[in-house]
Amino acid sequence: MDEDDFRKQFNKKSVFKQLGSLDKSWVPEKLYCRDDALHTLIVNYRRILEEEEQPSINCLILGKGGVGKTCTARYFGKNFRTVAIEKDVKLFVEYFDCINFRSKSKIIRELLAKYTHGSGRGYSDDEALKLILTKLIRDNGYMLLIIDEVHLLKPDEVLAFLNIAETFGHQNAKLSILMVCRGTDWMKIENERILSRLNEKIQFKPYNFEESMKILEYRSEIALKEYVIDDELLNMVAQIVVENKNMRHGIEITRKGGLYCDREGLEQISADIIREASDDVYPTFRAEIIDDLKDQELLALHGIVRTLINNGTPFALVDDAYEEYQSICEGYSIEPHVKMSFRKYVRQLSNLKIIASKTVRIEDATRGRHLEITLLDIPATKLAELLESIFERMFSR
Repeated sequence: MDEDDFRKQFNKKSVFKQLGSLDKSWVPEKLYCRDDALHTLIVNYRRILEEEEQPSINCLILGKGGVGKTCTARYFGKNFRTVAIEKDVKLFVEYFDCINFRSKSKIIRELLAKYTHGSGRGYSDDEALKLILTKLIRDNGYMLLIIDEVHLLKPDEVLAFLNIAETFGHQNAKLSILMVCRGTDWMKIENERILSRLNEKIQFKPYNFEESMKILEYRSEIALKEYVIDDELLNMVAQIVVENKNMRHGIEITRKGGLYCDREGLEQISADIIREASDDVYPTFRAEIIDDLKDQELLALHGIVRTLINNGTPFALVDDAYEEYQSICEGYSIEPHVKMSFRKYVRQLSNLKIIASKTVRIEDATRGRHLEITLLDIPATKLAELLESIFERMFSR
């Protein structure tokens, strides 16, 4: 690539309006589907803005990865500070991810350098923390400290943070803690003394399909230009989110899909691009699982794949897939099973996480519903090649 070609790359059109809105650290203007958690946080921390003594409050957000814990904590901190300014309260919000700050000392020394411009050398953690609290009192300020991945700290360090009000006196502890952690990781450090210092423990559940769609629609509307990704594809990504119980996967799949379009000069994301991105983000497809499928399950899967390829749509209807299945069986001189059995094979493939299926209401119809099927994390063309090579071995004369 010469200098002119290099320069041309920067003048190419992009499918993105705001790529940064798909970054992990981005804090949205609107936070969907976590109103209950935000209300709980507000009820606990509002006393800091209302009471003269400004108590020290400690809360914990728990949940699996990709359920919005960090996003909610940062959204709360950002907007809590805005409200504090409106109420003439000097509130400082500091966020630390313990992946980068693996000890209490590192967090305290980072705060000390920022607020007192001191290195912290020669001071114990308690002495350094006392300098920070003294600075807050002198400046009539208050700090909300958000500690993410808190399980990476030692249990006694977590307790030390939660014990600040007890250690330095409630009148001196102008600091509150909001911790974020996965449930299974929290169990490793939880003990009775730590639990006794928590004002509230908030448990997050994975997003359901409707919640996933709402969040993906909002994020993609901000991130991507119009017509880059349609509702059917977002529906597909939402299914992947629900299957994996992780919204971060859905957002990352959308980001990688857009980047692929930019790289290849495409204007729209396709179903196969979504599947490629899904496999890159979360490679759940295991080719060896195909070897364990029964003949009729393989034929049913091929019927689904053929339908997706022929129709060029993210989803296949079960009736269309059954017709393709019958055609494939006839091609190999195999007696096709009845539709009820075919549906049983679809359920089995869904249980094995090879496909995803859902029943939807038929539009413009007085009655009836139909089953929509899609592949989760492998392009239809790739799976078709794999299946055809298997059938060639199985049915060659």
